[in-house]
Amino acid sequence: MMPDPSMRAWEPEIQPRQTLSHRLEHGARHLLPSLFCMLVIILFSAPLPLPGIAELMPAIVMATVFFWSFWRPSGMPSLAVFFLGLFMDLVGFTPLGVSAFILLLVHGVGLYARFGLMRMHFLLAWGVFALVALGACLLQWGLACLFRLHMLDLPPTLFEAFLSIGAYPPLSALFSWLLHRLDGKEQD
Repeated sequence: MMPDPSMRAWEPEIQPRQTLSHRLEHGARHLLPSLFCMLVIILFSAPLPLPGIAELMPAIVMATVFFWSFWRPSGMPSLAVFFLGLFMDLVGFTPLGVSAFILLLVHGVGLYARFGLMRMHFLLAWGVFALVALGACLLQWGLACLFRLHMLDLPPTLFEAFLSIGAYPPLSALFSWLLHRLDGKEQD
């Protein structure tokens, strides 16, 4: 007697079991952007004798969050962005939550504009990031002025914004290469 084909539709499809190493590798691929940001925060918050290192840390983290938010949001989930921002606040001695708020806004813009940015030429996507970075740095400056109840100097904020804008192309090239490699590994 032949089995009824309509009964097969209700049976769950059996997937081959993934090995532990395959699951760990897959998880590590998705954690890589967050781990990169964490490493940057740790290394750049250390008292190294490099000029401009304090401004370089938020620039790299902001560019990383923006890139991965629109190219692979699973690699930069909102919860990870929130904790990265809190960690930046803790090591940078800024009011708790300011960096988390700023990074979540950058992440939100990247997610919201995701499908439009993917179709844009790199220079246009870079222009969008430039506007986002400038707005984020000015917002951070405004919040810092509000917390301290007096006006702070604007040139360091503009330096941080321009540093973020300048850091985006090399980081984007590195992350594009890495994304291409990771996508090739997932197909194997």
